[in-house]
Amino acid sequence: MLKLRKTILIDYILKFDYIFMLIAVDKPKWISSFDVIRVLKREIWNKKIWHSWTLDPLATGLMLIWTWEDTKRLNDLIWLNKSYETIIDFSKKSDTWDMWYRDYYEEINVEWKEIPLEDIKSKLDLIIPEFELPLTPFSAKKKDWKKLYDLARKGEQIIENRMMKTYGYEVLDYNFPELKLILDVGSWTYIRSIWHRLWEQFWLGWILIMLRRIRVGEYELSKIDLDKEWTFFRKEWDDISFKYWVIW
Repeated sequence: MLKLRKTILIDYILKFDYIFMLIAVDKPKWISSFDVIRVLKREIWNKKIWHSWTLDPLATGLMLIWTWEDTKRLNDLIWLNKSYETIIDFSKKSDTWDMWYRDYYEEINVEWKEIPLEDIKSKLDLIIPEFELPLTPFSAKKKDWKKLYDLARKGEQIIENRMMKTYGYEVLDYNFPELKLILDVGSWTYIRSIWHRLWEQFWLGWILIMLRRIRVGEYELSKIDLDKEWTFFRKEWDDISFKYWVIW
């Protein structure tokens, strides 16, 4: 009976558009942020729904979504700081700077040049709190009204620099050639750009093999209360499921 009441409550919330909601999504790999929005629009029955900050198909983790008239509050979410868990491999290269390469991928022999962890830390310290870093040519940033990744897919790769903020990092594991970190960054900071900066310092290979957003502002995936059954949903998308929760 209790579970039935919770189901009725959710049906009520989702069917009346004067209710504002903040939704947290744990996005899986291989689907885009827009795929998530498309599924939620069918569930919530309202077109006024959007998210703050895109996660590319390779990335996983936290997306925050406003619904209905509250979409104007997306500006508040856009400027929140974020934390990512990420892994880099110094023994590989690709044209997209990640495992989802397009035209170029190479494995290189780096056994002769293991980088001391203290050297890596000293280079990361240099970009705190702000540093000019290169944008990946496969980013969603626009140039002349065209997204860089659209231009790159047509063979026109453009690398531009911009100031990006990094507030701190924590080394989780280092087993050369792989390095696992948590990075705390500001808005408009790209994790691939930080890794590219390391490559410029050491001139080995590098490729992003894992990226997971674990925090946006005060909202952390690890602190979302999964015990509240009525806030838990699971939807299917091309045999890939994802979870989302109504925060309020």
